[in-house]
Amino acid sequence: MQTHYSDGRAAPKEMLQHAAKLGLTTVAITDHDNARGAREARPLARGLGLNLIPGIEFTCRWRVQAGAHQDQDVDLLGYFVDLDDPDWQRVEAAALDDFQARIGDCCARLTAAGNSVTLDDVLVENPRYAGAMQLIFTLHRQGYADGWEGAMALFLEHWKQVRRSALPIAHAIAAIHAAGGVAVLAHPTLVECDTGWLQAAHVAALVEMGLDGLEVYHYRLDDAARAHFMALAEQFDLALSGGSDEHGWRTGLARMGTQPVTEVLVAALRARRGGSGN
Repeated sequence: MQTHYSDGRAAPKEMLQHAAKLGLTTVAITDHDNARGAREARPLARGLGLNLIPGIEFTCRWRVQAGAHQDQDVDLLGYFVDLDDPDWQRVEAAALDDFQARIGDCCARLTAAGNSVTLDDVLVENPRYAGAMQLIFTLHRQGYADGWEGAMALFLEHWKQVRRSALPIAHAIAAIHAAGGVAVLAHPTLVECDTGWLQAAHVAALVEMGLDGLEVYHYRLDDAARAHFMALAEQFDLALSGGSDEHGWRTGLARMGTQPVTEVLVAALRARRGGSGN
């Protein structure tokens, strides 16, 4: 789940208190391109009797198909990473700086098109993080679009012109492993390819890079998609992962705890620490 340290609405404390109220035993905070929410949550989780998995959701670039003209952004989850490792902290800082730079570029493109907006304007929405959600809210607040949908359409029109992430997915996987973590491809149905969903050849390429698991329990995956990716996970001996991907917008924290992720799955995921099932 994501906190207000990235594109979530709530503070780590609110999210953890809600998790404890629901009776959850294990949670993972995986903010985009930074682990500040997980760091803040560590002592809070202990106080609430929750097992906190420290994590991150990297924005990476990946050329999914060999003949594609350009890379695309994909999300990679890192679980069980050592948040105190200095090398990890350098990778994390670079990822956050890169994403903020891209949001700044998007602001410049919007401004050049007559929608004057700056990174400082976006930080008014959330001084901790300037992300896509905050930029969309800013465009609406400043009157450049009617409603959420209009603001999102305006954002996407210019975001597609911004360069992709500077972090190759292979480097992100290696960084997660170096910090003692487990690398999992997030919500795989969102990765674009000519075949619709990713197929065995695509997953094989990620396994060659060291991928440890696939996220199969996610609200974006229906029964057919879940069966497809579970079969690929079995074929390549990948761990299964999942979660609510709770952000806290619109409906509050209604998604939290809705995915069938068990302690057995958590243990299997933890056993992959270090990469390649070791």
